[in-house]
Amino acid sequence: MLVRVLLIATLAAVFGAGCAGDDSDDDAAAVVPSAFTEIVRGELVRAGFEVEPRTDLKLSAVQGPNRVELDLQEPFDRVKDDPGSRDEVVDEVVADAQERFETGIGELSFEDARDDLMPLLKARFQIRRFGFEAAETEQPANLATVYAVDADDGFTIVRPEDVERWGTTVEEIEGIALDNLLRQTNEDSPLLCEPSGNQELCGWASGDGYDATRMIVPELRRQIEREYNGEPAVYAVPEEHIYVALPLNAVRRAGIERPFRLKLQRDFQMSEDPLSPEIFVEENGELVVLK
Repeated sequence: MLVRVLLIATLAAVFGAGCAGDDSDDDAAAVVPSAFTEIVRGELVRAGFEVEPRTDLKLSAVQGPNRVELDLQEPFDRVKDDPGSRDEVVDEVVADAQERFETGIGELSFEDARDDLMPLLKARFQIRRFGFEAAETEQPANLATVYAVDADDGFTIVRPEDVERWGTTVEEIEGIALDNLLRQTNEDSPLLCEPSGNQELCGWASGDGYDATRMIVPELRRQIEREYNGEPAVYAVPEEHIYVALPLNAVRRAGIERPFRLKLQRDFQMSEDPLSPEIFVEENGELVVLK
């Protein structure tokens, strides 16, 4: 799952290599889980990674949209048995992270990847920041769906060369990814509906990284329409972690559409993860921008 990346400052010199003082003190500190985790974190930052905080002996290293999960239990145990090996072990952890990023999903078969394939709705300006080409499907309002292998040990965007190597198509990957998101949503993130003024506001804000993406899943749109007794709905995704819907007839009432659009624009402009300030509707089974 996608979470926000936190930039971590380089560690204080007391934990770094080459600091003044007794090396034995540094070695002793390394056998404390929290201290060892901080040492590894600092070296990952020094190597150019962004690092997301987890818990002691667990870190997430991030490069662009991709992420690898690092379990530091085994390296820590080695340092605990031999404190003098700390620098060597930490170097190995960093090198392993670098190798995993370079390899990506290049050695993963399609059969092994399919259960972890997920869609991700992105603005095109965000996709351009990836630094590489992603397999994608066009969406309205300058949006696109990209695809990722979201596994327990990492998160990796699917590239065109992965699609070719797997001998499949983007269309097939899209179908699998949407089915996976639908299943995960129904199991873990039920639709939420709450009163908002004189209307009922429905949507998702689970924080799992896929809230806005749920807008492109047709069956999830059907769930919202059923909540509105079969009425057509309008959909909005101003931020990656927000997906809201209202009955179309309610939005078209005098005095409602304009404030709704203004709020979406404000949320879009102020967000750290903006997606779209537009209002969407469904026409002939496809999402379009409401004019």
